[in-house]
Amino acid sequence: MILLINPRATRPKNRRFPLSLMAIGAALPEGTDWEILDGNLPGMDLLADATAMIDARAATPDPVRAIALTVMPGPQLVSAVPLSKALKTRYPDIPIIWGGYFGSLYPAPVLNAPYVDWVIRGQGEHTFLELLEVIEGRRDPTSVKGLAFRQADGTHWIGPERNWVGPDELRDPPFHKIHIGTYLHPTILGRRSGVYQASIGCPFGCSFCGVISVFGRKEKVQAADRVAANLAFLVREHGMDSVHFYDNNFFLNEKHARAIGEAFLPLGISWWCEARVDTLSRFSDDTWDLLRRAGLKMVFCGAESGSDEVLAKMSKGTTTDQILAVAAKTREHRIIPEFSFVFGDPDEPERETDNTLRFIRRLKAINPEMELITYFYTPTPQRAATYGDVDPLTGTPTDLDEWIQPDWVSWMTHEDPHLPWMDRRIKARVENFELVLKSRFPSVHDGRTRAWGKLVGRILALRSWAREDYRNPVLLRSVHRLAQRTRDDRQAYGHLRQGADALDVAA
Repeated sequence: MILLINPRATRPKNRRFPLSLMAIGAALPEGTDWEILDGNLPGMDLLADATAMIDARAATPDPVRAIALTVMPGPQLVSAVPLSKALKTRYPDIPIIWGGYFGSLYPAPVLNAPYVDWVIRGQGEHTFLELLEVIEGRRDPTSVKGLAFRQADGTHWIGPERNWVGPDELRDPPFHKIHIGTYLHPTILGRRSGVYQASIGCPFGCSFCGVISVFGRKEKVQAADRVAANLAFLVREHGMDSVHFYDNNFFLNEKHARAIGEAFLPLGISWWCEARVDTLSRFSDDTWDLLRRAGLKMVFCGAESGSDEVLAKMSKGTTTDQILAVAAKTREHRIIPEFSFVFGDPDEPERETDNTLRFIRRLKAINPEMELITYFYTPTPQRAATYGDVDPLTGTPTDLDEWIQPDWVSWMTHEDPHLPWMDRRIKARVENFELVLKSRFPSVHDGRTRAWGKLVGRILALRSWAREDYRNPVLLRSVHRLAQRTRDDRQAYGHLRQGADALDVAA
């Protein structure tokens, strides 16, 4: 029996299908018993539940023979470390396996942890199957691509990268292994929103992106009709009315976008996806109209900077004119754009911040419905040069206990990385700007601020926005704090915060 664990990464009301573990389970040979324990479900005590399952199976012909955890940087790492420690202490003979982005990007600190036996880097389905052969004594671990482990002398073996496969070469998600209804929740997209991933990887080379670090510059997509068939099952059998796609790049090109639009038309769902501004800027009006009719409600774009010079430094491959064009097209076709921006240019952080803030104002003038997502630059290990030519590993912890300290969690989540070029004044300027903008133009995601708070915020922000004055908006900050039903939820999945006030419910 294989135990797959999803350490807590978010609050229960934000839980979503544990797609990565479902993919591993689907890849296991027929007849293999496996279960998922999801720490994001309400009332879950992962250690107690895992212990009960392991103990109950101990005297059976099929005891738990491996425990596998998926681990993302940030809050999930914080959950995974003490859980792995405790499980290894109680069950020293059961292998503990880590997969997910953290171990793929930072294998050394994971391999330094005596309570983790194996690390799967990159795509895990085939590597996991071969690792089971290793655990059964039928295979040499050094022959397994994508596998890393600690050797007898304490040194680290990091195996060669595995050539990964696309979703059409893998089995469909085994939805029968989870309670689907408990994962469908209200968002601004609908009353019963789910998630799905229809592709793997990304073909572009942004020099700050962890996806490129793990998968390289390539992408493989699932056929549009197969995506639609899986979604149709969730719509028909479980009442799903909307979906958030986890794909890092949802549209390969216009032909692919049209295939998706045609396949989604009969579904009657609303959806959110991530796309490139250069790709979107080349779409015809007919394609935009098709996507809107097929249910596209919001599209997230990594705009990243208001400077063509900086976009080139990032190896982004896009231009500010393309960003402006997408803002105009989304307004014309009544689709809400979300633009993310990365603040903290290592060379000229102050000038780049001012340029980008002015550019965001231009976008807001073109499309007042534009949503803003801000990040502070955190260097991520790259295959080639890193944005800003900085060493992404310098100063990073060598052990997991340090990685889960609050300062490093803020670093991993891009909330507050302490970097020498990111002056606190610049960070405060960005945060003040964001507060003024989102007070003047309340976000559609904001279901936590009471109606009176939004009204007062709009009034107070009018003058500041008109005068481009973002200096320490103390009164605005006080109103924002007092009008909150709940704290700002920085642990919502992706960018889908709870929507209108009526949807702001805890599950």
